Amino acid sequence: MSLLHAEYLKLSRRRIYPLMVVILAIFIGLAAFFLLALGQIAPEIAEDVPVLDRPEAYVVGAQQVASQTWFALILAVVVLGGELATTAWATALTRDARRVAHIAARAIVFVVASWLAMLVATAGWAVFVTIVSPGEGSPGLEGWLDIFWRLGLIQLAWVTLGMGVIASLRSIGPALGAAIGFSFIESLFALWGPYEAISLTAASTGLFQVGDQGFFDAFVPGGDLSTAHAVAIVLGWSVFGLLLTWWGLQRRDA
Repeated sequence: MSLLHAEYLKLSRRRIYPLMVVILAIFIGLAAFFLLALGQIAPEIAEDVPVLDRPEAYVVGAQQVASQTWFALILAVVVLGGELATTAWATALTRDARRVAHIAARAIVFVVASWLAMLVATAGWAVFVTIVSPGEGSPGLEGWLDIFWRLGLIQLAWVTLGMGVIASLRSIGPALGAAIGFSFIESLFALWGPYEAISLTAASTGLFQVGDQGFFDAFVPGGDLSTAHAVAIVLGWSVFGLLLTWWGLQRRDA
């Protein structure tokens, strides 16, 4: 518990987290405008953009938030990388040599922080939907809880991958490039049928079944994945990220 508290204090004192939350809010706000409002404000300009009705629009928003994989990657790479670039990691191991406990504490704090940011972004989208979108109804308590745990599970995978990359490379610049590059390339390969069955991007969007989205269907992989299959993919990548983190820190101890 002391390790968790220490990691919480370190993250809460970093300016990068609130800055990233603001950037995330801007991205989701732009997405909400183009997907929810533009088709109603200027139908002649956005004639190919479907008008999203409630309650489906809420789930589409959660899917859009889940697709912001850069947040978890950058958070893990920059915060953990800052420790690995100095003597902070070595000092922490001197005080407590349980490497696995250190990895677990950081993973938990990063995942919770990223998950909370996703919840804030989802809440902002929901407010926009309530004001702008036609239709009636909402997912209800059970539906919202279902959305919340799926968002958290997705953050687990992307956070651990970010940790694995920085633990292996030990340099923030190259690690950021590798992490964002992987996210971009993985999202492209997710559109390829054979790879879609193991794609983290496909699983991240496939966890939110939103039905027919018309024009967007070709750009949203994972629609054919069952919930169990998507969860298995996310957990598999999470295990891989944790093992990569442990291997990187074991191989190149600070």
